[in-house]
Amino acid sequence: MDKTSPQKVTSSSRSIYKDGWFLNLCLMTLIVVLFNVLWALINIKQTPIQIPIRFSSLTNFDQLGSWYQLYEIPVITMLIALANFALANLLHKKNRLISIFLMMAALMCAILSTAILVGFTVINYGTN
Repeated sequence: MDKTSPQKVTSSSRSIYKDGWFLNLCLMTLIVVLFNVLWALINIKQTPIQIPIRFSSLTNFDQLGSWYQLYEIPVITMLIALANFALANLLHKKNRLISIFLMMAALMCAILSTAILVGFTVINYGTN
């Protein structure tokens, strides 16, 4: 066997931890999800009144609920990000592009949920 011949890099030998795009998307998604969780912990206040928990562009605020139901937003965001990361991790050796698209989708979901959470918590519903 000739030791001086260059070795071919195959798609199966690519390491997920050396893929810059994938790691950067994972890092950005983690930062946005952590911001989402911290924002929820800091800005969701306990209130005895029912607050809006669902918004539709057709009917505006169309559902009221308890203050703690706003914690569902960061929890669902974390579940989506973890599911997309797990799928992207499994699919990376087979198709790198799909794994990158999955992490992009997780990042976009985290950004959208942060905007929704900020929109619902920026209003003080009779609390100080």
